[in-house]
Amino acid sequence: MTRAPLGVILNAGLGTRLRPITPTTPKALVPVMDRPLIDYGVEFLEGLGIREIVVVVSPGDDATLERARASASRGVEVHQAVQVEARGIGDAVISAGDLIEDRTVVVLAADTLLIGDDAPYVRDFESANATAGLVLAPVEDPRSFGVAVLDGDRVTDLEEKPAEPRSNLALVGVWLLSPAAIERVRERPVINKKGESDLTATIGELVAEGADVRAWCTPGQWLDAGTVEGLLATHAVLLTDLAAHGSLDGNCHSTGNIALGEGARARGSQLYGPVLIGASAAVEESEVASSVVGANAVVQGARLEGCVVLPGARVVGGTYRNVVITAAGEVGGPGSTLN
Repeated sequence: MTRAPLGVILNAGLGTRLRPITPTTPKALVPVMDRPLIDYGVEFLEGLGIREIVVVVSPGDDATLERARASASRGVEVHQAVQVEARGIGDAVISAGDLIEDRTVVVLAADTLLIGDDAPYVRDFESANATAGLVLAPVEDPRSFGVAVLDGDRVTDLEEKPAEPRSNLALVGVWLLSPAAIERVRERPVINKKGESDLTATIGELVAEGADVRAWCTPGQWLDAGTVEGLLATHAVLLTDLAAHGSLDGNCHSTGNIALGEGARARGSQLYGPVLIGASAAVEESEVASSVVGANAVVQGARLEGCVVLPGARVVGGTYRNVVITAAGEVGGPGSTLN
């Protein structure tokens, strides 16, 4: 191989699992705590030693590239590729064109977060001279995931949502591809029932043909922010490490860690940490527990528990538990509301 490894962050597609947040907000710009998802993806790839990244977006989305470049470290190049139609992950990768030629390519789903993971996947993959590689995590119910069956670190089979799983190791949304794998995805991909180029199924075909496909279990924690329920669960995990920051108004009562962004204010409220109140947000005469209030949002006379109030939202009155509230006032998630 003559070129350094490349990272590809997948952000194209309709984002239907994250409605009502999407499709007005590109998936990679969905906020997690006080940063968009793309920041976490860029940070993960940089941690693998990658210095060149492609973000794959849908037509008309220029904001994701702008944010990715702003979040990248100095010296890291960030490019954009446009997937004209949502034709699957394999097609999204190929849309990067000449940038994926003759190099190891690490593909990352934008909604995948690996917390506390510093494993040297690229080094191990290239040392093994494997055709493809996967990152895995154990799950309680593998029937809802793509699942890998291993012999040591070699993949012997891939199963998609198996009724009777032979493993509890789920694919987390990180794929490592050699030039040979890239060529296969370009020339002879598996096309699934939806008419999409299925990257995982194509790797599964390579496994069946005897190709060397390796896998590694993440030493950290896998958080899937690809659904509203997953986004809420992701926040619940990340809030446990929230550090207290900023000063509260004297009329506030608080317990636990409360973090206030620049220009944030809380007045006449009861806050039960962990609670994050983003930059220039306001919480007034409210009761807020284990929640995130996004930048420039306003919460007045409301009760929130386990909620994510997205940037720019305005919540006046009502009781909300385990839901996401958008800037347009839409509410989604498995919880409840009482207005």
